[in-house]
Amino acid sequence: MSAVPTRSVTGREREEASLAIVRLGGHHLVWPPEPRLTSYEPRRVIHRTGFVRYAAGSNGQTFGMHSRPAFPEPLNGLADRQAGIVTWEQALQLGMPAKTVRKLVTDGYWTRLSSGIYLTHAMKPAWSSLAWAGALVGGPEAASTGKAALRLDSIIAEEELPIHFLLPFSASYRPPNSWWRFSRTRTPFRAMGELPRVPIERVIIDLCATEPGRALHWVMLAVGSRKTTASRLREQLDEISRHPIRAELKEILADAEQGVHSPLEYAYLRNVERAHGLSGGRRQVRSRGYFRDVYYDEGLIVELDGRLGHDGVDAFRDMDRDNYHTARGKTTLRFGWHQCVNAPCRAAAMVADLRHQLGWTDEEHACRRCLRRP
Repeated sequence: MSAVPTRSVTGREREEASLAIVRLGGHHLVWPPEPRLTSYEPRRVIHRTGFVRYAAGSNGQTFGMHSRPAFPEPLNGLADRQAGIVTWEQALQLGMPAKTVRKLVTDGYWTRLSSGIYLTHAMKPAWSSLAWAGALVGGPEAASTGKAALRLDSIIAEEELPIHFLLPFSASYRPPNSWWRFSRTRTPFRAMGELPRVPIERVIIDLCATEPGRALHWVMLAVGSRKTTASRLREQLDEISRHPIRAELKEILADAEQGVHSPLEYAYLRNVERAHGLSGGRRQVRSRGYFRDVYYDEGLIVELDGRLGHDGVDAFRDMDRDNYHTARGKTTLRFGWHQCVNAPCRAAAMVADLRHQLGWTDEEHACRRCLRRP
């Protein structure tokens, strides 16, 4: 390695050096973050070609340079697919010498997350990187479960830690930490996806068991995402020998099979329609690219607005749908949480009156809340 001059670095050279970008393992980062550049410490830049050189000044002068072997392209590709994570075995199998791996870790270019598990840059690991690392720590039979699996299926947006993984009961114990939790189960399960995760049906049924007070939320979230169905969830429930809220969960799934896809739709079905004898509503009826929440054959449409999915561009879509139906002589009523939970009797009266005007011949009946009113 050539000697590094100790001349003073100008302010402009210092600024240029501070913007040096590191290319390593398919990721960009400024290196090193600390300590800041001084007159005697020119900053190094790692290039895709595999060379390590010291930052050049404004006149193009290079303060020093030495070479490092380039990363094998297959290893770069694997790191990209695994959110920057590689294992010791993967690095060696794809052509990286063991001494190079050790030096990258020792010099701080790679971050060791667990034994033989490396993040191929020195920045804070992203949630997806930790998910990949946890799956590799758990071994080939591990699969993410719980909210982590829902995040990987894009059903929820939250990226919570620790990330939970499911292991077969025969797997060895993995100690937990702030990033990962490993649970072993005697119940057989299958994994899906390149980053292994438990299928959504098993995840939802398990969440209903661990959080029984939110069973309705989890079922409606899954069915409303249209990535599973109530019948598939019921089949998964039937495969499990024990479940703490089996009876309640079967009732929720039965309503979901009728087309109830959200807690608000569930509240309308139970508090407004069913409690007052307003039978006959069909749910999730498709019409020219639009879905109707509830459609009565007399020509009345009920749309339920829980705000989620009804803001921004979606609000204009709702307007287009209502205008389309109005132009074809279909009357639309819109209800929210207040009407379905706090004033369901008034909402039921409005639905019954309009249905009678449109030709409905049956009669609604009073609910317990109606009978309590003075």
